[in-house]
Amino acid sequence: MTHNDLLQAGLHGAFVADGFGSLPPAALPPRTGDRLATVRLAVKDVFDIGGLRTGGGNPVWRDQQPVAARTALAVRALLEEGAQWIGKTVTDELTYSLAGVNAHYGTPVNPADPARMPGGSSSGSVVAVAARHADVALGTDCGGSVRLPASYCGVWGMRPTHGRIATDGCLTLAHSFDTVGWFARDPHTLALMFEVLAQSVVGPDDDAFAVHVPRNLLACADAPVAARFEASLEALGERASFVTPRASLPDWAQAFRVLQAGEIAQRYGAWAREHSASFGADVGARFAMSLTITREQIAAAQRVRIEAIRAMAEALPHGTYWLVPTVPGGAPRTDASAETVDHTRARAQQMLCVAGLAGLPQVSMPWTRIAGAPVGVSVIGARGADEGVLRVARAVHELMR
Repeated sequence: MTHNDLLQAGLHGAFVADGFGSLPPAALPPRTGDRLATVRLAVKDVFDIGGLRTGGGNPVWRDQQPVAARTALAVRALLEEGAQWIGKTVTDELTYSLAGVNAHYGTPVNPADPARMPGGSSSGSVVAVAARHADVALGTDCGGSVRLPASYCGVWGMRPTHGRIATDGCLTLAHSFDTVGWFARDPHTLALMFEVLAQSVVGPDDDAFAVHVPRNLLACADAPVAARFEASLEALGERASFVTPRASLPDWAQAFRVLQAGEIAQRYGAWAREHSASFGADVGARFAMSLTITREQIAAAQRVRIEAIRAMAEALPHGTYWLVPTVPGGAPRTDASAETVDHTRARAQQMLCVAGLAGLPQVSMPWTRIAGAPVGVSVIGARGADEGVLRVARAVHELMR
């Protein structure tokens, strides 16, 4: 099927043509288990699939890539447990966006509200799950590319601790921030994905959990979101309390942007210069900006990052979790101006940069609708506390829904 055929098939523009519906023999590992035997899997087009090219959301990039000899480790792990392949999904160009808009392949349709953006860069993956074309979908999360679209489309999404899941065979944007991430429509399946990928056990919910609500993150949310969130906290009773952590979110977000851009320029700078005309205007502007980052800016941003890691280690001792809206509000409309989209991205980054800068696990879960648009809430935990984050998220969801 061509890309146009996929659009006309009512698949919400979520998939790319390569590998849809079937896999080359080179991509199929021997099956070793059946934990995912009934689970339909979609995969962001940044993971290598044996026998196919990895497109990365840019056709010029795709045409220059060799056919992958091996399938990415994370994809193999899921297929070995019996996951049923559906297809590869659309991504923003080389994953450098949070909007979900691709100048070459279009914008996947947000099933929760077709008039709004799905969020990116894992736009096709989140739409595949939200529209029920797949039960789970792999994405990647660097600056929020799983957490934000999960909130925008009303599904579950997880960013694990940085480095917890191997990224072998995966195109990454900025190596010290990128993680494998994934979407599901329910917490059980989200946790099962983690168990397979991390070779761990999440375990039963802990009735004695407690969460802290950071005032500075909540202050970033739109007023209607913050008001409804505070009202929802009543369902948690004494389990929830407000805290004022040591964090300068504008400084943290700026440090994240600088360090991310510096790593992007290191990885893609030469290619971006040579092929600047191949990018959509928004992504092209970001790549151009990345090429202006100086060593002095990077050194200063690294100092901020170190302080952020220390501050979050203090704020999240063992057994402590944060609870906060995932992003400031609902997704921008598809006809929003570029200025509106950029402003939304900048505000969202102040809430998303905490886990990214400190390498923390975060689960975004469905919560409510504001003006008809889904808005999610998130649980954030300390480095390595992924299992606890999943348990607490399940418990919070039961109480707050």
